[in-house]
Amino acid sequence: YGSRKDVVLQLLVPIYGTKQAANCFYETFVEKAVRNSDVYQRSKAEPCLYFAWIDGRLVIFVSWIDDFMILGHPQDVARVKRDISSAFVSQDEGSLLEYVGVKCDFKRGADGIGTMKVTQPVLVQKLKDAVGESSRKYKTPAMAGLELVRGDDSGAIVDPKQIFQYRSLTAVNMYVMQWSRPEIYNATRGQSRMMQKPQPTHMNALKRLCHYVVGTPNRGLVLHPDRAWDGSKKHKFHINGRTDSNYAANTDDRRSVSGGTTYLESCPVIFRSATQKFVTLSVTEAETAAGVTCAQDMMYVYRILVSLGLSVELPMILEIDNKGAVDMANNWSVGGRTRHMEVRMHFLRELKDQGLLIVKHIAGEDNETDIFTKNTPSSVFLKHIPKYVGYDEYMEGKDNTA
Repeated sequence: YGSRKDVVLQLLVPIYGTKQAANCFYETFVEKAVRNSDVYQRSKAEPCLYFAWIDGRLVIFVSWIDDFMILGHPQDVARVKRDISSAFVSQDEGSLLEYVGVKCDFKRGADGIGTMKVTQPVLVQKLKDAVGESSRKYKTPAMAGLELVRGDDSGAIVDPKQIFQYRSLTAVNMYVMQWSRPEIYNATRGQSRMMQKPQPTHMNALKRLCHYVVGTPNRGLVLHPDRAWDGSKKHKFHINGRTDSNYAANTDDRRSVSGGTTYLESCPVIFRSATQKFVTLSVTEAETAAGVTCAQDMMYVYRILVSLGLSVELPMILEIDNKGAVDMANNWSVGGRTRHMEVRMHFLRELKDQGLLIVKHIAGEDNETDIFTKNTPSSVFLKHIPKYVGYDEYMEGKDNTA
């Protein structure tokens, strides 16, 4: 059209890569594969999870845009593949060795219980290309007790090139922590708060975090249930959670940090380290807020299993290492300094009254979610991370760093 600027193009199909394109594919898939099917159903708790019971066997498949992961008996998996291929032009990638950039290593023991290890070697290599390898082998992702602060406008700010690198590397670590490296969650959370004006101190802490990840390339999330599923709907799955908090840890705004893990058959299926969205007025309130967040995660996992037609052992167990929070969740008393906590306390209390949840106390030294609320010494860190990454070759030898 040359120099004309008054031309508007109407797109007849969505352009690949846009949010509209993803949503268009999702709606088309649901319409063709689920709504018009008398076999497949969509989970009411998770809209990207689909399932079917075929001859008493459960087959499930999940969608990440247009990438599908199918799990079940080989005969049922083959049927799902045929049905999807009949509705869409598709490509079979074979066995589950990788899914959207995540490497999956699976093995089954003599007892019939499988173990899956999840890693992201491509992203680890990306960090290595950016920061290289360190001569020091760090045992922890951050110095013990380190709490990054924003500082003021008079503080030294890194140059624009380093700012770009800081944001890029932090983004990579954020993606890694979500899917394969839960033990770096707290350190990465601290780094992500400094995106706007990173200072040299923040950059040094980020480089140490990257060197830790690069120095432990084979470490990854390990999912190893403590028992095998018999394949029936009568099997009662176990869900439990543990939480911790670090009161007023962020000195910039005095927000507390919540940490929590939700376990399904002893596998950490949800884990988080997050700055609380509000200022809490006591340690008990901060611990309660963390407990409520974990209870929400537990209810989400519970509803997914129920939506699949499966059973869950009730009540579920939530463990908190603060006796004040435990006591308030298990009775209906109101104290002078806790009257403002009505909504959050009532949520835990009502779950307890409904028989869905029991809140118990756990000793702080036995609570692995401690590593999600603060940067701990290596002795504490190495004690707790096997819950998430198992035991690997990097846990041998002496620690040569603070």
